[in-house]
Parts: sequence; structure tokens; C-alpha cells
Amino acid sequence: MFPSLLKLGPITFHSYGLMLALGFLLALYLSQREAKRNGIDPEIVATLGFWILILGLVGTRLLHIIMFSNQYSWRDPIGWIAIWRGGLVFQGALPPALVFAFLYMRKKGLPFWKTSDLLIPYAPLAHAVGRMGCFLNGCCYGARTNSPWGICFPRVPWDTSVPPTGSPAYLDHVGPPYAEHWSYAVHPTQLYEGFGLVVIALLLLLIRERARIFDGVVVCAYLALYGILRFFLEFLRGDHNPTHFGTLSDQQIISILLAVVGAALMLVLPLFVKRSRAA
Repeated sequence: MFPSLLKLGPITFHSYGLMLALGFLLALYLSQREAKRNGIDPEIVATLGFWILILGLVGTRLLHIIMFSNQYSWRDPIGWIAIWRGGLVFQGALPPALVFAFLYMRKKGLPFWKTSDLLIPYAPLAHAVGRMGCFLNGCCYGARTNSPWGICFPRVPWDTSVPPTGSPAYLDHVGPPYAEHWSYAVHPTQLYEGFGLVVIALLLLLIRERARIFDGVVVCAYLALYGILRFFLEFLRGDHNPTHFGTLSDQQIISILLAVVGAALMLVLPLFVKRSRAA
């Protein structure tokens, strides 16, 4: 809708990058507040959050490059790192973020699963804000729909004498010669996922406060719930996520793995916790 919010000379403020920043700051503020409430130094959480952000961005970009290698060329070297244009696959953030969090918490003498349970509910909130950036950028869009809540994405620029740029949903769902100012209506999958992520965050907070039957249960629930949400949302996506495993998209395979890992940990961790306490 609005890929660029403001231009000041050569500097452009992109809506996608702004929403990522706002999501991170929201999660960081809530995480530090929760840490302080539980006797954890907020500065530790700030450092943890900063490095998770950096490593997460690297991981999300690398996974996007792997999945969409045809979109990258050495003739456009800036394109490899231009995350402000979009091009991140969220699941790529999880492995480096979790590994770093484990090592960092161990260094600081914090119990990994217990501390992660305190902080993880704010991850889907940050993700939800980031999805609003996808909506404004016109990426991660859905398939065509006749439903009354379908969204039409605009041509950028409106001047039909100039080739359109930006708004990937428009470019993909209108076709040449670009005579129309709006795309066909598509599912607003960015908004669907944003809503689903807020629901997941609320469920995780509820589990954390009312049903934390063992350390790590909130992390397990997060992995399983997000995997399930993303798996079913993929059926409504229309941005041609690659499929290397039959009819399921690569994103759906990753989502299945996330859900399975979450469920498996939920079965194994209680035994591990009991064994640790017994020792």
C-alpha cells in the first residue's frame, strides 16, 4: 500500500523497515519489563535482544536467498542485503536466535527454559507488527478471492505512462499492459497472520501465567502454534512460495517441522526437568 512513507533527500523511510523496528522495540520493552519483575537485569535482556535481532535478520535473509535464489544477482550486490525492500523468511531467524539465546543465558547464569518462557510471548507480538510492514509493502500477499474482505493493492506510480514499480501484489495480480490502477482482490494474508500471531501471544501469556506445568512449555507451545498457523495460511498465499516437496510449499514443510519439534519437546522436556531436579 505504502512501501515508502517518507523521503528526505536521498534517504527513504520504508514502511517495511519501520514496522520491523517498531515490533522489535515493543518486544524489547515488554521483555525488559518482565525481566525486571522477575529479578533479571534488563540490560541483559537488551543485549540479548540486540544480538537476536542481528542474527535473526541474517538468518531470515539467508533462508530467503536459499528459497528464492532466482531473485538475486551479483549484478545487483546491494540487493543481497537490502532487507528494507522485503525478502525475509521468518523461520530462518529461529535457529540462530535460539542457539545464541542458549549460549548467552548460560554465560549469564540464567536457566534457559525458564527465562525463555518469560520472554517468548513477546516474539509473536513483534512478528505481528512486522506483518503490518508486509501489508504496507504489498508483499507476502494472498491468492485472488471474491470474498468481501479481499484487498486490492495499488499501482505504483499511478501514471500509466511510467512502468509500475513496487507493490508486488499489484504486479502479480493485474497483468499487462498495466492499464488498471488496482490489482484484483486478494486475501490479505498479512492481516490474517498478524491477527493469528496476536492470538498466539495471548495464549502464550495465558499458559505462562496459568498453566506453566514445566519449564519450557511456553516455548514448546509457541513453536507448535506458529507452525500450525503458518501451515494453514500457506493455502491462501498467492506470492508463489517455492515447492520442492510435492504439492506442499517449502514454508509448509518448515511449518510441519516446527510443529513437530514443539510437540516432541513438550513430551520430552518434562522428563528432562524431572531428571534434572532429581539429580
